[in-house]
Amino acid sequence: MRIEDLSVGVEYNSLGCFKDGTPQALPLLLKSFRGNIDWTDMTKIVRACAEIAKERGLPVFGIQYYGECWSGLDAENTYNKYGPSGNCWNGVGKEKTNYVYKI
Repeated sequence: MRIEDLSVGVEYNSLGCFKDGTPQALPLLLKSFRGNIDWTDMTKIVRACAEIAKERGLPVFGIQYYGECWSGLDAENTYNKYGPSGNCWNGVGKEKTNYVYKI
């Protein structure tokens, strides 16, 4: 799936920026978009991740390391287990940080 092929049909809300740790707060890698990042519009990554999460029935998802889409079967309860972080940028998490959304 290419980012450009996705519609803007999924509605989601920001839950914020959160630290990650071991074990991971969002343990399921849905897809990595790291080779296809448009650094001028990070919302493309967020929308693409939202589409995948919705297709898989996962209401909470996060973006880590600028372009990795993560979630988990219990993500609604685990996304904030390591507390808030300031290590996010333009709606995505940096290394070991998730910017989390809810569909």
